[in-house]
Amino acid sequence: MLPYFSQFESLFSPGILQGALAALICTLAVCLLYVWPKRAWLIVSCIIIGITPLALGGFWLSDNALGISDWDYYFSYHHFLRESMMKFHTFPQWNPYTCGGTAALGDPEFPVISATFPLELAFGVEDGFRLAIYLSIAAGGLGMLALARRLGLSPWAGLLAAIGYCFGSVNLLEIVEGHQNILSAMWIPWIFWSWYAAYHASCKYGVVSSKQFFLRKYVVLCAVFLALMFYAGGIYLLMYTGLAFLGFIALAKNHKQALVVTVISGCLALGLAAFKLIPVFLWLSQFQDQAYASSALTLPYLHKILLGRYLHGAENIIPNQGGGWHEYGAYIGPFLLALAAYALMKWKTSRLVRLLVLAAGSALAISSLGPMVKPFFDQASFLPRSNISRFILFAIIPLCLLAGIGLDNIHFRKRIISSSLRHLLLFLVAADLLTLAYPLSQQAFVLPRNATPVPPAPAPIAYSAFEYKTRYQGIDYSRAYEATLAGYGSLSYCAVLGPDPAVRTIHDEEDNAFFSVKSTSGQLGNFALKFWNANTAIVDVSLPSEGNAILNTNYAKGWRVNGQPALNISGRVGARLPAGNQQITFAYQSPGILAGKITSLLSLLPLGYSTILYAISAFGRKKADGALP
Repeated sequence: MLPYFSQFESLFSPGILQGALAALICTLAVCLLYVWPKRAWLIVSCIIIGITPLALGGFWLSDNALGISDWDYYFSYHHFLRESMMKFHTFPQWNPYTCGGTAALGDPEFPVISATFPLELAFGVEDGFRLAIYLSIAAGGLGMLALARRLGLSPWAGLLAAIGYCFGSVNLLEIVEGHQNILSAMWIPWIFWSWYAAYHASCKYGVVSSKQFFLRKYVVLCAVFLALMFYAGGIYLLMYTGLAFLGFIALAKNHKQALVVTVISGCLALGLAAFKLIPVFLWLSQFQDQAYASSALTLPYLHKILLGRYLHGAENIIPNQGGGWHEYGAYIGPFLLALAAYALMKWKTSRLVRLLVLAAGSALAISSLGPMVKPFFDQASFLPRSNISRFILFAIIPLCLLAGIGLDNIHFRKRIISSSLRHLLLFLVAADLLTLAYPLSQQAFVLPRNATPVPPAPAPIAYSAFEYKTRYQGIDYSRAYEATLAGYGSLSYCAVLGPDPAVRTIHDEEDNAFFSVKSTSGQLGNFALKFWNANTAIVDVSLPSEGNAILNTNYAKGWRVNGQPALNISGRVGARLPAGNQQITFAYQSPGILAGKITSLLSLLPLGYSTILYAISAFGRKKADGALP
């Protein structure tokens, strides 16, 4: 028996009732399509935007509680980034707070240049993150509407597909876990929409020259969306998107034009993303993930993945599950899946249906490979790796579009019967998904704050092992974010893509200050801090004889002392100093940042060129049509 309500204590729990209310409001709002049919796409866009906070209200109505699992790390990380920019007015290239020091700009998940980070700057990390969730979900839904419209679906079908993509559990489970990089999934439908539009235009007009290509705004838009996904931290999703592009090329009627569109948009995206991409590449060349943690083989259990209404934290749902259910769950429900199956009625007459079925089947097969891909990823340690089970996201998109086609395929002689049945099915899908989405949103931010205030850290930074763990529903969760707010760097979260922690903590009996200076004979020198931020420390030093100065942060390439490469002294940043009074400057610059700046700036030229050409072309068309004097 399918676990349809197995995770809910009551069918009438407050979360389910809130989700049902959101579904009812959505269904009533759809009635506006009968009143203003010419504004149908605008209406369904407003519906997606409006029901997002209603269906996911648990993220916001959480009594200022802290987040579970990875939210603790990302709250801490983003607090440092925000403080660096708002308090120290510095663009962070080095992150001294995480695990003793690691890359900021060179971190694949560095979010400062993302579309959602301004919300954190404006409203603070905790509220900004919650608003970013809503922005990401709504933007992804609007992208699905645009994609559905481009593929020829009706507004009803587009709304159904958008609801399936937004409020199925495939992304929501990861959000609850605290995987902030999944917010970058908002750009995937927009990438597919712009790629398909660019491919369609290139086939229609037989584009050959680069000038004609850049005149096509969709090629540029595809590149922009790809770059935005990378800047949002979606490096794993980008790798999977690249795999999807290979499928597009293979399935396209005109392979040559599909390849040209993909190559040009991809190259332009690489250029636009170079400001972050080159530092990330050089950082990963120093610190690679040597072992790939594979997911389980999931093919025999797709019914549980697609039809099991499991909340976050579900364990032992499938054999050898290993990780949490957020690595597998992708609930879309029986109603949406039945509509997708009904679309097969058009198998013989619709090439789009055949392609979507092939895309969904291929993505499901790839996502189920599990341990079979481990040998490949263990050898290809230079590739970004994530559980291959999450590739199922690229099956959910075509399944949602197929469900929309199935809804459009409902026809009866009496129009009122067709309309009523579509309306009913839309309500059933919305009620099914939203009554799971709302309880999921109630699981993310549930941890109480530490009752005892954390004493402030010694300036400018100190390192501690404080975690302030609390038990919630039988699981111990860290609240190291509380220590971050007090000025401490944390050793609670150490990624494989960074140096091993070598810093001294406040728990060490000696040499635990942010800076130390000692002569070769063992005499301690004197120092006075003149300036400090994430990237730079300027210190006045007095040393009785030649010795070493050590900045208490992990060593990595890019650190310099008075303009010269820093020394690696027991894993920390150091320098040899002569005797006497002197001022020394420790400064970190991300390797490759200059090349990244130049490349990204040069890549803006074709973007500006395309914008100017398109504006001139649009102006000429309006003038020819008599719209302008």
